[in-house]
Amino acid sequence: MTAAQEPINPANLSKVNNLSYKELHARIKLFIRHLLQHDFEQLCALMYRHDIPENRFNQALQLADDDKRADEITTLVIEREKQKMATRMAYAHQKNKSIDDSSIQ
Repeated sequence: MTAAQEPINPANLSKVNNLSYKELHARIKLFIRHLLQHDFEQLCALMYRHDIPENRFNQALQLADDDKRADEITTLVIEREKQKMATRMAYAHQKNKSIDDSSIQ
């Protein structure tokens, strides 16, 4: 397995740089598929840690096979991480704006 094909644990997303969405998705999917097949308890803990909505996770688990399940769960994880990043950026922007406003007065 080459480095480009190595699974990525979603817990390590902050350390990942310079990957296309497609490659990121493929590598996380490898990790998720492995958990689906070998460590469902760890997968559930990962979903909890990433704050994945339980109803959407359960819907993904209803899909026909592990490949489709892993694909959908990976999409949920990436979407949630993007939401978290947007929230952090908005909060940082608001915080910086407050600092700038207070320095003007």
